[in-house]
This record gives sequence, C-alpha cells and structure tokens, in this order.
Amino acid sequence: MTALLLGDGGPLAKATGESLRGHLPDETVTLERPSDDEVRSALEASPESVVIATRDDVMALRLALLVEALSPGIHLVVTVFDRTVAGRLRSAVPHCEVLSFAEISAPTLAEPCLDGSAGHTGRSRTGPFDRLVSALWPVQTEARILVAGLIGLFTVIIADILLLLLATDLGVVDSIYGSIRTLTTVQAEPAVSEGPGWLKLASALGMLVTLGFAALFTAGLIQWLLDPRLTGIVGRRVVPRRDHVIVIGMGQVGLRLCTFLRDHGVGVVAVELEPEASAVRFARDRKIPVLIGHGEDRRLLERAFVSRARAVVAATADDLINIEIAITADACRPGVPVVLRAREGLLTKETLELVGLGVVRDIHRESANAIVDVVVATRG
Repeated sequence: MTALLLGDGGPLAKATGESLRGHLPDETVTLERPSDDEVRSALEASPESVVIATRDDVMALRLALLVEALSPGIHLVVTVFDRTVAGRLRSAVPHCEVLSFAEISAPTLAEPCLDGSAGHTGRSRTGPFDRLVSALWPVQTEARILVAGLIGLFTVIIADILLLLLATDLGVVDSIYGSIRTLTTVQAEPAVSEGPGWLKLASALGMLVTLGFAALFTAGLIQWLLDPRLTGIVGRRVVPRRDHVIVIGMGQVGLRLCTFLRDHGVGVVAVELEPEASAVRFARDRKIPVLIGHGEDRRLLERAFVSRARAVVAATADDLINIEIAITADACRPGVPVVLRAREGLLTKETLELVGLGVVRDIHRESANAIVDVVVATRG
C-alpha cells in the first residue's frame, strides 16, 4: 500500500480519494470514519503515506495523533481549518504536513479576480472623491444618521456665525463663541436680545433646528456604539465603491479569500447572513467591512455597489444559493463577473452553462489535487 486515506465521507474526502486513485490506482486504501482498530489494521500494511482529509478539525487531530502513536515517524498529510489546531498538531507531530483547505481554496477563487478574466487587473484604485463620498454617505443606516446629524449641527453653527457677523458688531471670535453658547443652550448671545425682531426669530429657529439635529446625531451615535461596527465611515472598514470584490459567505474560505485579495491590493466587502458567525468577528478584527444579510438579496448587492464591482464571489457552502447569487448579481448588473465556489461541481457547471453565468471553481477538487501533489512529491 502506497497511501492510506482516512476521511469523513464528505466532499473533500471523496475528491481526495478519486484524485489518489487516479495517480495511484492500485496502491490506495480508503477508510471512512474508521475505528481505532480499523486504523491499526490498515497500518499493518505499512503504507508510505497516510492522508487525513476531513472538514472536522477535531477528527483530523485525533486521527493524526492515533496514526503517530501506532506508526511513529510515518509520513502524514492532514487537512486542518483552524490555525490554532494546525499549530498544535505541528508541535505534537513535527514531521506532519498540515494543509489548510481554506488557504488552498482562497487563491483558486481569487484567480479570476486578479488575472484579468473578471475584467480587471492590478490593484483597486480608490480616489479622494470616493473616500469623501464614503465618509459623507456611509452604507450603514445608523452611520448615515450619525453623519447627517453631525453635518446638520455644523451647518446651523456656521449659519448662526454668519448671521451674527452680518447683523451685529461682534467680531469673528465673539460670533463663534456666541453661536456655540446659544446652540448648546448655555445662554443666548446678548447682542441677539438687543437686535431686530428678524434676528431673534432667525436665532430661535436655529435653536429649534439644532435640537432636531442634536437628537439625530445622538441617536446615530448611540446606535453606532451599541451595534457591532462591521463597516466604517473612514479607514479600512469603509465599504469600497468601485473596482472591488464582493465576497458572499464568510466561513473560513470566505475570510481567507478576503484576506488574500486585500493582501494583493484589491478592495473587498464581505456579506454574511449570520452576524454572530465566528468569521465575522475575525473579519472585524482584520478591519474587513462586512454587510449582514442574504447575498441573493438585490437591495443588499446594490448597497455593496455591485454596479461598479470588479467581481462577485459566491463562496457559500450551498451550490444552489451560489447559483441564486449569480442570477441576482446578473440581474443587478448584466454581465457582472461572478466566481462560484462549487461543492458538486458537475451540477453547478451544467446549470451555469445553460444560463451563461459565472466562473466555477470546484475547491474540493483543487484541494484534493494539492494534497495528492504532496503525496506524489514524497514518493519522488
């Protein structure tokens, strides 16, 4: 026996088994969810390599430690999602080759967005005008309320300063001081009380308008502070408005894809249905903007500026949802480049060929090929 494959019977394990049998047709044995006795019995045939292909990190860690205990020093290739688990496994079994399904998949999904097949090449370009618009009109509703209240307050203050300068003998400094004092309800400027009636009415109207904008600003600020801030008004968490990639589905694969694209100078905005998903928390820490909602929602895609996006990547774990995302994105912007993560690649490709949408990436097949490359390289 050249290779022993231990898996969970899932798509990754099946693809890995098919790829191994394609390269080593008579020298591969596959066990699905094996017991300790089954592993011990299979290791008695002295395989050159043991491959553990599963999406369950706990299962991968347990099997790897079992194999090492039964056959110390045997060549091990293990797929692990979580970096902490991967680090612990490398410490326990230094000669073990740990591969990350997410890290293998990210470049595969990103390639069409970077090599020009999605219609763009190079880094995203965000000009000063885009940054100004993003600050003045953010995507999130609470941020818009906050900015609207803040702009309104400054507008009223400036108008009151100009009014004092034109209608009274006050200088610039006294006008600023009087305006701020009046609008913060500390005390009205004496010059206004002694001025004409129209000045008093204008000042009173200014104070009433200020109350409204102050309430608007306070409401937006409280909402902004209490809710998890997944997008920003300024900085790296601002939702890009052009030449960016919309990544829908923030699991491990989606998170690594966003990081990979950003490392290559491409702006990203992620979309995730579950606000409490662990990858959303990691995305917030890495300052990746995240919109919460259904990726197949047309209004959400419009908020993500699909009309000016470089590409849309449907990276959920459900093929049918990915197809629905592709159709919705094309409805929002006919011809928009779409990259689809596929689990059942044949079904997805046949469906998309009928409707002419998207570039399909079977990430389980790509990951399986990467695993087999390691096994074959070891034999050489």
